[in-house]
Parts: sequence; structure tokens; C-alpha cells
Amino acid sequence: MEAEKKQTNSSTIVLTTIGIIALVIVCIGGSYAYFTATAKSNEQKVTTGTLTTTYTSGADINAQNIIPTEETEAQLHKFSVQNTGSQPATLKLSLVETSLQKASADTTSENLKWALYNATEEYAEDGAAIATGDFTTVNPTILLKDSISIDASETKYFVLKVWLDEIDVPQNEDQGMTFSTKVQVEMQ
Repeated sequence: MEAEKKQTNSSTIVLTTIGIIALVIVCIGGSYAYFTATAKSNEQKVTTGTLTTTYTSGADINAQNIIPTEETEAQLHKFSVQNTGSQPATLKLSLVETSLQKASADTTSENLKWALYNATEEYAEDGAAIATGDFTTVNPTILLKDSISIDASETKYFVLKVWLDEIDVPQNEDQGMTFSTKVQVEMQ
């Protein structure tokens, strides 16, 4: 009887081991089949447009010892963006590498203003400003305008004005400022 019990226990151990091995093989095989099937996809193509930016008045915007004036006397920065690709695109316009200093120290100015306009091919303003702002806070990158649609083969013209707003009171805090930045055009 003792021998019979040992043989039954051995048979049970062997059958349990075989069952566990079979279960592991089935799980591994099923997992392999699942991950193999889900890892495949159809060919995908991503097409992006190509932009050409032309800075009529230069990419760099610099001003020293800025004097108060009105927007009509503002410094003009003219640029165009051409979509030379075959797909429509969306533009984002920013000021980058922006610096506003007074006596070699970073500063801010609520009176230093900017305004962005759509323009004609001759760089005449085309309607009201599409974006405006000031330099109350100065970050290295300042968003001018995003989500500007441009069709394939289309050219868009812009005028950016920067000026120290005349507020009819002494503006001693604004005297002696030095300002520099660049206009950056990106596709979104």
C-alpha cells in the first residue's frame, strides 16, 4: 500500500508538472500571437509643407535710446511667409531672443508696445491689428499670433510695429532702454 501511495503521488506530481508546463506554453504562445498581431499596421505617410520666410527689413529688430512716439510713427518690420509646399499649413509667429535692458540690467515696460498686421504685397496694413501687446513681462520667446492658416503656394505679408507709447507725462522710467528681438515663423 505504501508503494501504491508513492506511485500515485509521483503520478500526480508528473501530471501536475506537465499541466503547468502546458499552461505556460499556451500562455506564451497566446501572448506572442496577440502582440505579433497588434504590432502590425498599414503604411502611414506624413506630409508637411515647406515655408520660405523673407524679412524685407531684416530678421533682427534692434532699438537703442527709444523715444516716446505714437503708433503711426512706429518702427516697421516687414516680412512675408510663402508656403512652397503642396499642402495647407498653419503658422505660429513669435518674437525670440527677446531682450529689454536699461543700464545693462533686464527691465520691463508697459509703454513699449507692439502690433502685428496683415499686409498687402506692398506692405500696406490690411485692416486692424491681428495681435497687440506690450513688454510688461519680457520672456525670451513671446507669442505674437498662432493658428494662421496659409494655403499651398500662398504668400502672406505682415507688418510688425514696435514703439514706445507717448503717454503725455514724463517717462523717465523708459529712458535709456535697449531692445532686441527676432521674428520667428514656425509651422504648427
